[in-house]
Amino acid sequence: MTQQEIKTCLEIISSIITILGVPAAIWIFFRNKERERRDREYQTYNALDDKYIEFLNLCLANSELNIYHGGSSKLTPEEENKRLIIFEILISIFERAFLMYKDQNGKIKKEQWEGWRKYINEWAKDEHFKTAWSEIGDQWDSNFVLYMNKVL
Repeated sequence: MTQQEIKTCLEIISSIITILGVPAAIWIFFRNKERERRDREYQTYNALDDKYIEFLNLCLANSELNIYHGGSSKLTPEEENKRLIIFEILISIFERAFLMYKDQNGKIKKEQWEGWRKYINEWAKDEHFKTAWSEIGDQWDSNFVLYMNKVL
């Protein structure tokens, strides 16, 4: 093979690599971006899930406060304060879910928000929760406050 033929062969191979490589690189780029987006969504879900589990553990550890399924037992002022703090934690979790999921376009985010919306609506029926909201409901994101006031 002559030098000219080798040069021509290498140019053809180079062209083929370019023609195939550019679309492949673009496909890999977008696939990685999609994976990163999905990973962020799952991290968001896991972070909120961890906070929710912490809240449930607080309810369990303080079952005498009748937080999780209500109740009408008389509480001391110290117990009332403890219950208010635990409700503040719950409201903080709701605010985080609201800010992360409300008005989002992604399918996973929409589905997650639907679950949180239902959960918020359930808590909105609880008299102790309503009382807690009336005491501390003005310290949150203004859009979240408007949303919660509508729900309540």
